[in-house]
Amino acid sequence: MNRRSSPGAGQWFTVTILVAATIFLLIKLFQYASLRGNYPTGLTVAGVNVGGLSREEATDVLTNRYIEAPVLIYHGQDRFEISPSDAEFELDLEAMLSRADIERTQQDFWAGFWGFLWGTPVEVSPVELSATHNREALRRVLGDIAALMDQPTQPAQPVPDTFSFQYGETGTVTNVDASFADVEGALYRASNREARLVVEPSSPDRPQINLLTRLLVNSLQDYEQITGGAGSMFVMDLNAGVDEIAINADLPMSGMDLLKLPIVLETYRLLDQEPTLTQAGWISSTLSADLSNEGANQLLRFIAGQDDPKLGAELVTQTMQRLGLVNTFITLPYDTEPPAGTTRPSTPANSVEDLRTLPNPYMQTTAEDMGTLLSMLYYCAEGKGGTLMAVFEGDVTQTECQTILAFMLQDKIGSLIEEGVPTETAVAHRHGWISDTHGDAGIVFSPGADYVIVQFLYKPDWLEWEISSPLLANLSRATYNYFNFDNPYLTDARTN
Repeated sequence: MNRRSSPGAGQWFTVTILVAATIFLLIKLFQYASLRGNYPTGLTVAGVNVGGLSREEATDVLTNRYIEAPVLIYHGQDRFEISPSDAEFELDLEAMLSRADIERTQQDFWAGFWGFLWGTPVEVSPVELSATHNREALRRVLGDIAALMDQPTQPAQPVPDTFSFQYGETGTVTNVDASFADVEGALYRASNREARLVVEPSSPDRPQINLLTRLLVNSLQDYEQITGGAGSMFVMDLNAGVDEIAINADLPMSGMDLLKLPIVLETYRLLDQEPTLTQAGWISSTLSADLSNEGANQLLRFIAGQDDPKLGAELVTQTMQRLGLVNTFITLPYDTEPPAGTTRPSTPANSVEDLRTLPNPYMQTTAEDMGTLLSMLYYCAEGKGGTLMAVFEGDVTQTECQTILAFMLQDKIGSLIEEGVPTETAVAHRHGWISDTHGDAGIVFSPGADYVIVQFLYKPDWLEWEISSPLLANLSRATYNYFNFDNPYLTDARTN
């Protein structure tokens, strides 16, 4: 049998494949050798693939990803692009690329060729990001965004027509501290460079006492302009002990029936036992709406220790002076004509020039003095010490103060301070009015706070009840609504 001497088709195919593979490998080997000076396949620097890139090309890519690409910051639905340079962000390219060069030079030639051939990393360690930024500069950038986008809360405002206060509007505030980590994270990422600021609702503050002051001042100024008279108020927050309002509070006013409170206080100071039934009747009459002055004058006789109510009045005045209430005095009993030659006591309040009121020369006080006296009674009754117990240690007790306030709670007239608060609210007060002056001084025990309120209105010659009563009720309502902001008394305010 003759054997063929020439190769068959299968042999030629095999040889062809081998030759082609050899040529392919030689080409790839040449390509790999020519790229040997570049970074190895699969090498990442700062999370960016720099395989096959030269040092210069890697520098450009890293700069583009980290320095030139903006960071997107969202404030709610609004988007801001900030440049990393605004945060003084800097890459340490020298350090990172030097470590990349080490990875390149230490790589085994054939292992590197194999990775190049198959496009997979072989024996290379990633180079971590090395960068810095200025935290304060970044904080300023976030602060600028917050200043531009945050919505300030709208404070509460008075509603003059209802003598109440409307709620302020909620705003927004950027919590820069809570946002910082997310923004820094975006700054140090090569992709997905987005961050969201933490935006929190900002609730309006409770109204400050100056808001109530403004409402009261405006109302009293309107009264003074219309009538040519004068208004005086004193308000004190008994729970806080620091917030108070004094509007013309040092203006001297006729003491009227309001000065019956010092008479009762002096009575209890001198009593060394429970009052008799007769004395209790006088006290009740003195602190109630009883129009008779007999009870007060009887107490002045008791204070004097003899049938001399004028002496009793002088002793009450001395007690007021000891308590620091220098603008309060009573020199004559009620319903008594002054003897010839009787002089008016001089006080800091009635000694000023251009006096705006014409108070009773023999019975005067101020809103501040009456308010201070009421606060002393309150703290004494609450067992919190205070001036009464300090000045009259042992002579005035907590029980006696509580008893005085209990009597004052029985003064029910349905107008003035009482009319400005809900009917179920306890009001311990003493009111009074004469031809040209109307006043009321009391402690309101409200859900929001206990507070003192003293109010006087003066009008030359004659003060009409139709003018004073609704105004004093509205001023009381405004004060109640301030201290009970979350649950105001919103019945229709009376108008003059």
